[in-house]
Amino acid sequence: MITFDIKELYVNIPIDETINFLKTKLLENNKTQITHQIIYLLKVTLSQNYFTFQQKIYQPEQGIAMGSPISSLVAEIFLQHYEGINIKQLLDTKNIALYTRYVDDILIIYDITKIQPQIINKHINQIPDNIKLNPTQETHNSINFLDLKRHATKQASK
Repeated sequence: MITFDIKELYVNIPIDETINFLKTKLLENNKTQITHQIIYLLKVTLSQNYFTFQQKIYQPEQGIAMGSPISSLVAEIFLQHYEGINIKQLLDTKNIALYTRYVDDILIIYDITKIQPQIINKHINQIPDNIKLNPTQETHNSINFLDLKRHATKQASK
């Protein structure tokens, strides 16, 4: 097992890349005019990236605002697009048995006889440079994921 924690996810989401991917997906199922309206509204919403802290107003230089109702949706769109490109082939070739993610925490279960952790790291780190992933390998057949300790179990042979 191996886990990855995405550091500072929201402030590092590549907005332009995410909007371009979303536009392509929207055009597959919507009229051009509707797609352009949705993209325009999304750009306006994301450019209003203000927040207050200790009675001061701030505007981050990049990424999406933490706490905004749309931020988790935009982050999810970006991560699903990324997973479809970089993780899907590992699942399709059965090199990893399980890939699961909850927001910014990833758990991967793999068979060491089929794939090495370094190869998994290579695939999962094909992500924009501003997104940083912190890997953690299992130790003594256990690993922490979502602040819970998971234990690996070996299948009994018949």
